[in-house]
This record gives sequence, C-alpha cells and structure tokens, in this order.
Amino acid sequence: IHPVWNKLAKEANIFAELSRFKISHDSKKDKDSSLWINSSYFDPEDTVELKSWLDISLPFNAKTDQLKVIQKIKKDMGNKPRFSEWNKWIDPILRNQSKEMALIEGMILACCKHDDAIKVLDNISEKSIIDVAKKQVRLLKLRAGNLSNWEEDSKIEKEDLLSQSIRTTAWKQIENIERVFTIEELRFGIDVLSNSEKTVPDFIIWKLVFELFEINELEQAYDAVNGLMIRNNEQLKIALKINSKKNMGLIIEQSLDNLDEKGLLMVAKDSGCNNEIRIKAATKVLEFDSIRYMSDILDIFTDVADIESLAKVLVENKSLAKVYPERVLMIWHMISAKNAKNIADELEILRDDALKSIADSPKDLILSEVSKALISLLDGIPRDMNIINQKLDSDGLLALNEVRRALSPEGDSRVSTKSIQKLEDSIKIANLDYLERRLFESLGDSLLLNRIAMDVESGMSDRVTDANQTLISITSKDNISMQNVKFVIEMIIEHGKIIAEGIIPLERWYRKNDNNSLDSRLIKATIQSSQGNYIQAAREYEDAAKKIKHDFEKYALIMRKALISYAHGGGWRNSVNLINSKPALSASVTERFQLYLNVCNDELGNRKDNARIRLHEYALKEVQSEMSNIKENREAQIEALQLLMRYPEELDPPLPKSPFQGRVRAAIRGLQRIENTHRSELDLKFEQEMSREKKDIYEIQSIANQIADYAPIRGLRKLERAISSPDLSENNKTTLERVAGAMFVQHSESIPIKERGMLRNLSLKPVVIVDTNILIDTLKDDLLREMSGDSFGSLNWTGDRSFHWMLRRRSKEKLMFMNIPPMVKAEFLNRVKTPKNVLELFPKNVYIDSKTWNEKITKTLLDKKIKQICKEFGNWDCRINKERMKEIELEEFMIQHKNIFEELTKQKMSREDNSKRSTIKGQEIYPEGGDMQIMRYAAELCNNINPEIGKVIIATRDGDFKLISRSLEEEFGFGIVGDAQELNRRILRKVS
Repeated sequence: IHPVWNKLAKEANIFAELSRFKISHDSKKDKDSSLWINSSYFDPEDTVELKSWLDISLPFNAKTDQLKVIQKIKKDMGNKPRFSEWNKWIDPILRNQSKEMALIEGMILACCKHDDAIKVLDNISEKSIIDVAKKQVRLLKLRAGNLSNWEEDSKIEKEDLLSQSIRTTAWKQIENIERVFTIEELRFGIDVLSNSEKTVPDFIIWKLVFELFEINELEQAYDAVNGLMIRNNEQLKIALKINSKKNMGLIIEQSLDNLDEKGLLMVAKDSGCNNEIRIKAATKVLEFDSIRYMSDILDIFTDVADIESLAKVLVENKSLAKVYPERVLMIWHMISAKNAKNIADELEILRDDALKSIADSPKDLILSEVSKALISLLDGIPRDMNIINQKLDSDGLLALNEVRRALSPEGDSRVSTKSIQKLEDSIKIANLDYLERRLFESLGDSLLLNRIAMDVESGMSDRVTDANQTLISITSKDNISMQNVKFVIEMIIEHGKIIAEGIIPLERWYRKNDNNSLDSRLIKATIQSSQGNYIQAAREYEDAAKKIKHDFEKYALIMRKALISYAHGGGWRNSVNLINSKPALSASVTERFQLYLNVCNDELGNRKDNARIRLHEYALKEVQSEMSNIKENREAQIEALQLLMRYPEELDPPLPKSPFQGRVRAAIRGLQRIENTHRSELDLKFEQEMSREKKDIYEIQSIANQIADYAPIRGLRKLERAISSPDLSENNKTTLERVAGAMFVQHSESIPIKERGMLRNLSLKPVVIVDTNILIDTLKDDLLREMSGDSFGSLNWTGDRSFHWMLRRRSKEKLMFMNIPPMVKAEFLNRVKTPKNVLELFPKNVYIDSKTWNEKITKTLLDKKIKQICKEFGNWDCRINKERMKEIELEEFMIQHKNIFEELTKQKMSREDNSKRSTIKGQEIYPEGGDMQIMRYAAELCNNINPEIGKVIIATRDGDFKLISRSLEEEFGFGIVGDAQELNRRILRKVS
C-alpha cells in the first residue's frame, strides 16, 4: 500500500470510508522468489541487512495489515530501533505464520532477540526456504549457548553473510568448548574472528599462546600475546612462563589491576619479573589482606631490596623487628635519607629491638649468607669475611684487603683511587643477586666515606682536595642513604668548612627535602662560613642551636660556632649579646676571645675608655704574679699586650685585626706614657732594635739574655716576639729559636709548665693525660678487631674511634707523651676486670654476638690487651705532690660555672645517665669525684718544671671537661681535647 493512500484518507472522506472495508487479494501472485530467498542468508541482528531484505518486493501475497506492520518496522529501523515495541506491533498480525511469512516472522523475532525466534524458524518446512531457516536456527542456538553442533558450525564453509556469522559466533564460544585445539584450528578461528570482528577475544589468543608455548615456539607465542591483557591466573601462568624467556613486563604490569590476590602473589614471587613490577604486585597484595600474606610480602620486599616498603611495613608492625632483626639492620644501613626523614625515631626503636633479639631470632631463610655477612660488616663487625671474599675476583679481593688495612689502626690511612676503582670493578662483574649487589654498593660508599674522613683528618691539602671531590660524588646522589648523611653531618660538626665544597650538593638536597632541619642549618652555616659570609653563617648556627636546646652539650658547641662566626664577620655586638644572654657560654671560649669581642664592641660603640680599661686589666692580670718591682711590672704588662697584639692573626682563619689591634696599640702607648722615664734601658734598647728595618739578631740575643738573668720568662718572650717578626729571614729566625732553646734549658727550673703556653717556638712536647673513657674506647675497639674475621676490626668510622687512633699515631710519631693518672688507671682496671664486664660497656646500638665473644675474648686475651693499652697510653710518668694537689682551689672555680653544670646535670638526668655528681655548697650538680681529681692532677702537673714538657692536655669525651675547657686552660693552664681534629690543631700547629 503506497503511503499516499493514507494521506488521501486524511484529505477525502471517501478514501477514509474505503479503508473500513476488507481488501480483496489476488488469489495468485506468481513471482520469482530466488532473489528474496538468497538475500535472506544474513545475520538477522544486522538491522541494515534486515531492512534491505524487507525492502525487496515480496514474491508472495501478503495482507495489507501485515504489510503495514512490516512498513512500520522498516521505518523504525531508519532511526534507533525500538525492539521492545516490535513485539507489540507484530502480535498478532505477524505471529503464528507459515511458509515464507513465517521466515519474515522468525527473522524479525531474531532481530529483537525474542525467545520464540528459534521455535518459529525451526518449524518451517517449506522446501524453498528450509535451508536458510535451519541455518538461522544454528546461529540462534549458538548465541543461546547451545554448542551441540559447534564442530560443524565452526567449520561451515560457505561465504554468505549468514555462514560467516555462524562461524564467527561459533569461534566466539570457544572458551566454553572443553577440548584441546590444535594450533592450526586456533589460527583458523583467529582468522575467522579477525576478518569479521573489530577485535579478537583475548581468550582464544591465550589458547593459541599456550599451545605454542607447549611446543617451545616462544617467539610465535610472544608475538601472538603481545598487546593483550591478562584476565585470570591461568593466563598469568602462561605469561610468566613466557616472561622467563621473553620480556612480558609491560603486559604483566598493565594487567595487575585485573588479578586477584593469588595472581598478584604469583607475580610478586616470580623472580623473572623486574623488581618494579614485583614491588607493585606485592603492595597490591597488602591491600587485599596484610595479615595473611605478611610473611610472603616481607620476603619479596627483602628479595628485591625495596627498603622503603620494607621499612614502612616494619614501622607499622614493630613487633616484627624481633622476628627479622637482620632485615632491620639492613634497612638501617640502606634506607635513603628521603624515605627515612619522617620515620627516623621509629627506625631507632626498631634497631634497638632488633639488636636485643638478634641472638634468639629464627634463622632468616631469605637473606643469603653473603647478604648476612655484608649486613654484619656494614653494622661494624664482619662475621665471616671469607663468604664476602669468595664473591670477588683476585683484583677485587686484593683491593678490599688493601682498603681495610689502610683504614685500620695499623694502616697508613691512605687509600688510593686505584684500589677503590678495582673494588668497584670487581663488584660489577661479580655473580651477585640484586640484594647482594645493593649491599656491596653500600659497602663501597662506606669505605669511601671512611677514606674521606681520614683524608680530611690528615690535614694535607692534596688529600683534603681529593676528599672533597669524592664527597661531592656521594652527596650528589638523590637517593643518598640515611647513614651516609649522618656520617657527613658528623664530619661537618667535627671538621667544619674544610669540607664545605664537598657538601654543596647535600645543601641542595636538604633545601628540597628538609629545609628547616637542624642538619640543614649546619650545612648552610658551614658553606656560608667557607664563602666568607660569616654573619649569615652565625645566624644559621644560632637557628641550628635553637633546635637542639634539649642537648646542652651540642647546643653549647654549636652556639660557640655562632660566636666565632659573628667575630669573624665583624658582628661583635651580636657575640657580646649572646654571651651576656647565655652566661653558660662564656666558659666555652677563652678569656682572650671574650676580651677581643668586648674591645671591638666598645670601639664600635665609641667607648674607647672601656676598651683601654679592659686591656689594662688583662695585662695586669697576666703579670700580677711575675714582678714585684713596679717598673718591671709595667714593662711586663706592655710585653703581655704586645703578645696580645698578635692574637687575631694566630687563629685559623685569622680574626679581623681592626679595630682590636688599634685599641691594643693605644693601650700600650698609654702604659708607655705613664712613666716613660722609668722604662729600663734594656727595654728601650730592645724596642729600638725591633723598630729597625735591618735587625741585629745578636743584639736582640744579648738584650734577651740580660733580661733573662733576672726575669727568664720575659727574656723568652722578647725572643718569641722577635722570632714572630715578619722582617727576619728564616736563617735569623732559626738562630733565635736555638738561642731561645738554650735559654729555656738554662732557666727551665724557674718556668712552670703553665707559663710555657706562649712559647710556641721551643721544641717542647705536650703531655696528654688520658681519661678513662678513651682507654675503654680503645679496649673495645681492639677487642672487636680480635672478633672480626680479618683482624681489621669494625668498619664503622666514628669520631670516638678516630680520636684514640690519632692519639696512638701522634704518640708513635714522637710528637707527644701520654700519661695515665693513678686514679684513671684504677678506675679503668676496675671497670674491665672480666670479659663480661667489658661486654656490658658496649652501647645498646652495637651488636656483639655473645657466642663469638665468649669463644674469642678470653680472660688471658683481655689481660694482655689491658696491659698493652696501659703501656701505650702511659708512656710518660711523673711524680705529683699529692698534698699540693689537694690545695688547688677547684671548688670556687666550679661554682663560677654553676650555670653550665646545672644544664649538664639536667641533660644527664633526662637520658637516665647514672654517673655520680659531686656536691658543693649543697648542690649535687658538679663533676664526679674522679673527674675533679683528674683536673687537680692536671693543674698540679702544670705547676711542674719538667724540662721536656711544653703544655698539659687532657684527652676526654666528657662534657664536664669540654664545656669549660677554655676556662680550665686560663685558670689552671691545661687544655682539653675531645676529638682528633682538636688534637692535631694543638700538636701540629703550635697553637696554645
């Protein structure tokens, strides 16, 4: 029925009336149906093909209402088909049809996925259309999941659209066919699907991949699977097997989100996968069930050396430190500073727990013996060096032994770049797993840092330059370890700006990662100081000190650096204000330094009279016990001020000479004007000689000898001043040094040691009094060497170790004497009676294997080591008058520094330090009795007249000594050294 009739019916009633009557149909319609039937071989769900087929003129008679429904469906297919409406439209007009109309009914029902489609088509028996009807049924049954005819359907040969759809649909169902397919069948199916579908389903390709893998066709398997996603664990197993031969990493990584916890665990445990993928998989497993898989995940993180993740899990589950103590120690040495930044305190706790439980913990089956040996070596004490040595080639083994020997107490501390390079090359080619290689790399960094420390301590310019270059290479690493940063910070505190060049990359790291921390401030201050920006450096030191007020000893040390930096930068007012606001700091700097600050500050404030009075008081104090004659006393004061004039230049680096030297000159002129006529003839002659451009050293010698006849120390000071003159040649200086030496020998019995501090050009040796803590440190270090597998001892280079090593070295070089006071020796012997006593002296953060200790550290060996140490550190002896020792006024001196001892006592109590305190005037805050005795011993020794000794020094790490060191030196004459650098400064540089 042409659409025009419907429009006519709306316009003319007559046509509308006609539509009420039934339409009579021709009884016969003989047409060729072959085109219509042949065109029906298509997939009924293809609406384009269905519409085209319905557009073909029907080769049979159809009722008008049927044609109207067909027309309506065709029109609906022109837009987005409304399949749910089709069922309403065709019922009942197109339902329960027969012959050709039944084919139309079935095709329309199939298109809208009606359940009756199969039944309708299956009931067609008309010979001309039964073939297409049966094929349509085959297609619909496949889609319905009926695979009983799958074998024929998958191989249907014709190429009409319907046959193609049957083949395609059959191969789409291969996942549900339970039989083994040949490679040829699978490839045929893939071709079928690829020719008719946009994408081939993954599962059929995975079947092909599996079959190819089974016959070891890895290349073909890899090519087939490349680009697919893994959907289940079976596919994952195939992918992992292929991955063992060909890299499937990208596919595996992209498929992780599709896997359940078992699949993820398979990936995480598979050593064929790269570490990054294993870590991602393991992390996802934890998200599923952290408790159930905890052990597996920790093993995986350990195996791939994922220190960050391992640390995170152990910090969140602290009890595991007792189960995996060696892994905790591994974290401690390998975790990056960036990852440790926010968990440093927790790591300290984990380490303590690990060390307490390591002896009783179960054997760690994941860590190899090599890894365990390397962890032990990094932690200080090598357990079995043979295991480590076996991994290196001959060159590497030789290099490692050379490096360790050089860094041992008997070594020369010189490690060649060639040895380090040989060791690195050997590690690169060694047969190591990933974790072992990472541990070896950490070992290499540790050895380099030890070398840097020893090069810096040598003080030799070429070695210091090399040290800075090596330090740059280490501090430039973005993933620099927490331990390496700690090591560098300790060097900064001990050595300061001598390593400023090497820490510039570390300053950038801190600026990016932890800009406001204490360490960041120290690094900035060190660099600023090295660049001459002293005021900025001082401010950084001040800020740093504020962050560590709870540790008064460190606070005072850093604040002292601030004072000195302000002084170097001309910030004298800042320094004076600091000392005035923190009286406890005054004992940490010398009286001469405080005088320098106050004089410069007075000049800055135009208080010249104040400066003059300070200088006169200083000069008077310096000579008050030397002269009874007024004239001679004034001359001695002038000499004291003339020596003071050199003070700014004596320091390294020198302090600004102006305005200090100008004020000292003014003070000298003032003294000279008071009673110029009273100046002795000898003093006038000396001044005249010193003012000449070409000096007569024999005249100077004659004048000095005459003065020495009645005032030996003044005669020596005259020579000292002449020797320091820049106008003298080296030969003349040498001559005067010999004269001074002879003069000293002649008059030594009248010059006590405490007055010899200013006589820097005499060949007098210092005597170093060794405190108990140094002897104990030495004994512990020597015993650890006995325990180590190669007798080289601990790998950990610390300030404490370098100190007693340097004491030994300088003593062997005959640069100094060492003395053990009776009270120190008694305390030392009392504390180290048995191996058990010594073992208890080790700090908690050092692991000592008790079994190895008991096997190697016998009472016989211990006694031998004690005797050797007492002989080595007591190579100089003297007799001290015990009665005079008791008379030394130490209590009043202590009370003057009450503020410092109050702070120190608070600090000791806060960290549960059980060391005893002495009570003076009801306050139990002062150093213990033994320390007070050592101070008296040193003070009495300074009154000694032994002709060999130029100065007395106490070597100690005790804050009770160190924080009042400058005051002790000025009051009693003995100095304090607490580290190798300070020892070298005093021994090698002739600085009092």
